[in-house]
Amino acid sequence: MTAAAVVTSRPMNRFVRLAAALLGLAALAALPAARGAALSAECGPPPAGALCLDGPWFEFATMTIELAQGEVRSRYSVTVGAGRDLKVSLEEDSRYRRGRADAMLIDGEFLGVKSDRSLPGEGVELLNDPLLAAQEVASLLQLALPKGPGVVPKATRVRAVGERILAANTPTMASYYGPPWTVEGSVTPAGRREFTYDLTFTFRIAQPDGTVTARGHAHRYTGRASYPAKRPRIPDSTSLAGWKIDGPGGKLSFATLGEARRALGVAPAK
Repeated sequence: MTAAAVVTSRPMNRFVRLAAALLGLAALAALPAARGAALSAECGPPPAGALCLDGPWFEFATMTIELAQGEVRSRYSVTVGAGRDLKVSLEEDSRYRRGRADAMLIDGEFLGVKSDRSLPGEGVELLNDPLLAAQEVASLLQLALPKGPGVVPKATRVRAVGERILAANTPTMASYYGPPWTVEGSVTPAGRREFTYDLTFTFRIAQPDGTVTARGHAHRYTGRASYPAKRPRIPDSTSLAGWKIDGPGGKLSFATLGEARRALGVAPAK
């Protein structure tokens, strides 16, 4: 089966647009559509344009991801909170490096980071890998089950194949997966508006110029995603001890997330 998918001429789905707005990068939305007969890494219609997906699977509030890439194991979590809050965590365990970091956008104004500095990147860069992994999972779910979470009443086996480049984007990063690619696995309800997933994605690496390498690769994604009717508010009691907070005025310090919100004039939870 070749999966149906929502294709847009702009490579920013609703989740990426939200992240871009929080990061002040909304201008990245206007990239050109693909042209010409050869495969392209730019979004556009078939047969040449890349798949840049959008749809109900991108409406998650929380997502956990365990990603296996050969010997490398990475774990991510993403929370798209109420208001303008975005929180991520990342862990890596391999022979190359081990470490953990957390990052949070507070009302889209303050950036908080807590890191053991064993992972590459700092500041806003720590958002990149978790957001990209979440994009990849949402894209694969959208390909496999294009009607969204509402059509998964029980454990469901999924499979989709494609012959176009699949693009996954964040406001500052992009990955391109070349054909022929296949995604297969399962999606299972795990409570009210929550789902677990186990997806294996085989592909070839595509370059930004549309060329596709010959070597095959495989990623396995496992985790959980939630789709509540209302996005959760990250608790005011969340400790910011050990976090480095940056705001428009420079370095800041707060004991709790609630204290940071009060500094921003955010109303307390009712």
